[in-house]
This record gives sequence, structure tokens and C-alpha cells, in this order.
Amino acid sequence: IFELEKKLLFDAGPNYVGHELMVPYVGDYQVLAWTGDAWMLVRNASGVELLSNVCRHRQSIMIEGRGNTENIVCPLHRWTYDLKGELLGAPLFPETPCVKLHSTPLLNWNGLLFAGPRDPRKDLARITTMADWDFNGYVLDSVSVEEYDMNWKTFVETYLEVYHVNPYHPGLGNFTDCENFSVDYGEEYSIQVVAAKAGLGRPGTPVYRKWHEACLKQLDGRTPKYGALWASYYPGLTFEWYPNVLVVSHLIPRSPGRTTNVVEFYYPEEIALFEREFVEAQQAAYVETAIEDNEICERLDRGRRALYRQGIDDAGPYQSPMEDAEVHFHEWLHARLDRSA
Repeated sequence: IFELEKKLLFDAGPNYVGHELMVPYVGDYQVLAWTGDAWMLVRNASGVELLSNVCRHRQSIMIEGRGNTENIVCPLHRWTYDLKGELLGAPLFPETPCVKLHSTPLLNWNGLLFAGPRDPRKDLARITTMADWDFNGYVLDSVSVEEYDMNWKTFVETYLEVYHVNPYHPGLGNFTDCENFSVDYGEEYSIQVVAAKAGLGRPGTPVYRKWHEACLKQLDGRTPKYGALWASYYPGLTFEWYPNVLVVSHLIPRSPGRTTNVVEFYYPEEIALFEREFVEAQQAAYVETAIEDNEICERLDRGRRALYRQGIDDAGPYQSPMEDAEVHFHEWLHARLDRSA
């Protein structure tokens, strides 16, 4: 089943690789750590390229991390490539070998970059909150790569249902009003539009108190437009709106019980540069909720594993409307996996 999921859902999916704000200037590069450093985003004069970070000579990883360069140079033998991946020179070779770095064409939706084959421009064309996913004026602040001992579907399910928020997330539950939300459904996505608690007057935890205060300071005391927008683009990409914050994360299933989550934080440039207390407060609140979600996912996987070992299938009823987005995901999942039957 896991191999089918990878083939039918992920390999055939939109395959998010990063945002163009990772490489805002010509010469910028961002090595994608979650690929084992095998790929990098590079901006040249024509735009952003997804290039292999493996030298065509002796297969060395060439560059690390994030930075700016005129050319890509392998440190082993000084093979040098331009920003489009063309080989410029190979020392001591009488003629430069006719090779270039492997590359993958990219599709762009609001700055989010995808390797396909599914086209996000088609899949996401009818999103009702399109104006809220505007990255203009924003910058990338940080990227974290988290490893989880859970099945990837358990992560998605927990993200999608809001039934658990009030009982399990005292911080998030007093920032967002999960009894006051709507859902925008598309064939390949859902977006939960969640109101903010009026006035943000009752923080649920000390960590969220700092986040409430930081939000209200930026908003001059006004209640935010939303508490959150939680978008899930199947199978494993999420993008989230919070006041003056955009978060993009994507899942990489490693095994039936192991999942990588890559999380990117974006803020308006003036906040990222000059309002670090806002950034720190928001990320601390985000992490607090992520830790709680991890506890939920581990409990779910443990319970399901226990039933599986007993030969029991015991799926309970859905709470509507709080688990309707989870129903939508399950319908999407079964429709695509059933094609293999």
C-alpha cells in the first residue's frame, strides 16, 4: 500500500520543491536539504531553475546551504557550471565535455514552485481566498526540517480536522474560533477559513499570550481578518495564513511509520528585519501547537497499530462539520488508490 501511495499519489502529484523567495536575487542558490542535498534552486537571469547538485564528473555533492555565486564550482576537481547548469570548464581536459547538470522544469503558482506532473495552476485556479496568498513584500525567514515517527496520512488527518482543537490545543483554541469556520473545497484541495477569537482577549497559554500581544501590536489592537487559513493541497502540501505570516510545509513519506515535514516561514520584509519579537512569538506558538499535534498523531498510530495486530478495523463516525475536511481527504485518497484495483 505504501508503494502504491508513493506511485499514485506523490510521484503523480504536483511535487512542491520550494518558493521563489528562497532565491530572490540573480546568483542566489538554496540547496534542498530534504532531497539529501541532491537538488538546488538557483536563480539566473531567466528565472529560477531546479538543478542537480551532483557533479557530472565523479558524482560529488557540490555546494551546501544557501548563498550567492557567479558560477557553480565542484570543489573536488573544479568543474565549473553556469547558473543554467551548462558546463563552462573542466581543468586539464583538452576539450570541455559536452554535459550539463540535470534539471527539472518548474511550474509557478503564486511563487510556489512545483516539478509536476500535476499542474497547480489548474488545480488551484478556483480558490476563493486567492488574494490572501499574496507573497509580495514577504521574505523567507527560515526553513525547518522535522522528522516524525508517524504515517503521513495521520499527519494530514490531524491537520484537517478541527474537532480536536479546543480540547487539545489551549493556545490555538483561544486564538482561532473553530466553532466559526467554513471550508472551500476543490477537487485536489480544501481550505479551512477560520475566524479569530474576538479581540484575542483570552490567551490559552503563556506562549500564545506573547503571540496575541505581538499580533495586536501590529494590528493596532484590531481583531485579525481571520484567525487562520489552513489549506491542504493533496497529497502532502499545506500553506497557512496567519496575521502577517505565511507558512508553507510539505510532507515526504519515508516509510509507513516515518514522515519528514519541511516547514518554511515567510513574513513581510519590515517585520522579518526589524520586528524579531513578532517572529519569535509566532514561531514559538507554532511549535507549541506542532508538539501537541505530534502527540495526537502518535496516539492515533499507536491505537491503529494495536487494532491492526488484532485483526480489527474499527473506524468511528465523523463529526460534522468539524471533520468534513477529513472526509473530503479520505474520498480523494480512496478514489485515487482504487484506480489500482
